[in-house]
Amino acid sequence: MPERGLPDRASASRAGSAIPASLQQIRNDLSEREVEIIELVATGLTNQEIAAQLMISKRTVDNHVSNIFTKTGAKNRVALLNWAMDNGKICRDGFNCCSLEGPEAERNAG
Repeated sequence: MPERGLPDRASASRAGSAIPASLQQIRNDLSEREVEIIELVATGLTNQEIAAQLMISKRTVDNHVSNIFTKTGAKNRVALLNWAMDNGKICRDGFNCCSLEGPEAERNAG
């Protein structure tokens, strides 16, 4: 029997990608810095390398990545990049670029 308010595994898997509206709003609330971090993760950089490039501490990057995982529901970097491509946050090799708009699209298309 699942805990109150939590679906059991079978119903969770049947639900697929159904996302409550409140969680969807959180996912849309990524800061510019968080999107920048996602873009750097997509290039294969480690948190230490991202920290060096942005001239911030590794701990700050760790915190950003943790917050990004929480906001997106991703459990690891691969899932995060899949989420980012599916939601138009990053563009990779011309794939998904049409879903990006404005200056962010130009930055990601290059």
